[in-house]
Parts: sequence; structure tokens; C-alpha cells
Amino acid sequence: SILSIHAISTETTMGLLDDLKKQAEQVKSQQLSAQSLQDDTVRLVEEKMRQTFGYVNDLLKQLAVLKPVNPLVFSLPGLGDLNDLGFAESFVDYRRTRIGDREYLDLISFFIKWGSGQTMVIDRDMPAAAQKVRDALFAHGLRFQEEEMKGQRGTTGIWRFTVQANVVSDVVIRAEREKGGMLVITGKNLERLGTDAFAIPAADVNEVLLEEFARILLGHPGAFRKYRTVVAVGPR
Repeated sequence: SILSIHAISTETTMGLLDDLKKQAEQVKSQQLSAQSLQDDTVRLVEEKMRQTFGYVNDLLKQLAVLKPVNPLVFSLPGLGDLNDLGFAESFVDYRRTRIGDREYLDLISFFIKWGSGQTMVIDRDMPAAAQKVRDALFAHGLRFQEEEMKGQRGTTGIWRFTVQANVVSDVVIRAEREKGGMLVITGKNLERLGTDAFAIPAADVNEVLLEEFARILLGHPGAFRKYRTVVAVGPR
């Protein structure tokens, strides 16, 4: 009959609607779970960025008083070495970003300048060789003066480079809020002249790890190396 057909049709429709409602609830539940997990990651990364900034800021204040000597030898292959460099100055800053209705630490940047007041003199007698020296010094951000010394007939005989014995350790720490949260560090002139990168899970950041980070900043070996992800010879 018409009545029974209508009842069957209604039952089918309600069954389909119930299924869609259940699926929608499952999607909502998954979304809420993912959002909750992401919120936890954002909070964790923010906590560790704040802890890191506080540690670095305090460390640099102590170094300004103690003025330690960096034990590393910063080598320029084929040109010479820079060593016995003491703490000269430092600076730290940070940048925020807005997520929703709140601001979070997005980036920490700081540098430590090491110097001795000495100079290194490099002489080259060929244009191509002089250019290689010039390129290497520029690549590593080393300050220098260049002098062209004339020969007996007025032609250039020697290119003399006088290099200031100053090295800047330049560090950027970036908050990465995906995949559980990371602190990604790019450091120039830490263990050598050149650039290194480190990726640290936010959950690993604690007082002990920050002390290991301080060791590498001061030119001492330590466990922090295990977080290295990229080794690049040139500048950033």
C-alpha cells in the first residue's frame, strides 16, 4: 500500500541521516582531538622558547663580566688561523608572532663577538690568488683591509690583506610548531668558520640541554652535537 511504502522510505531516510550524523560527530571529534594536540604543542614550544631566551640572556650577561677566551682555533684553510679570541661583545633579541588572539615567541637571535686585537697578514702575488683570498674573507664575514703594493715598474706586484682577528658567532633559534614541536637552531662560526644547523625536539629542552648549548657557544665539545642536522661550509 501507499502507507507502507512511505514508512519504508522514511525508515531508509532516517537510517541514512543517522549514519551521516555519526560520521559528522566522528569528524568533529577527530578535529577537536587534533586541535587539542596542536594547542598542546604550541604551548610546549612557547614554554621552551621562553626558557631558552631567559637562559641565553642570562648567559650573555655573565660573559660580559667574565670575558672568557674561546679555546677554538678558527682555521682558514690555506690562509691561516685565528685563535686566542676573547669575548668582546654580544646582543640578543626576539621576534613574536600572533596565533589566534595571542602572541608567541617566534624567533630568538643573538651574537657573540670574539676578538684579540691582533691582525693576520696575507700576501698574494697573482690576481686569481688574491681573488680567492678576497672571496674567502667575504664568505666568512671577516673584516679586512686590502692594499695593492706596486712593483718597480709601477705595476701591481703584491696584494696584501690585513685581517682583523675578530669572529662573530651568529645564532638564530626558530620555533617550529608542527610535528610535535621543535626548536630549530642555525649557528654561524660556532665550532669552526661556517654554518651549522640543529633540530631539537621541544620536549628535550631543559636546563641540562641548555648547559650543553652553552658549552658549544663557548667553544667546548659536548653532547649538543647529536642534534646537528646540516653542516654547510659557506655562510648562511
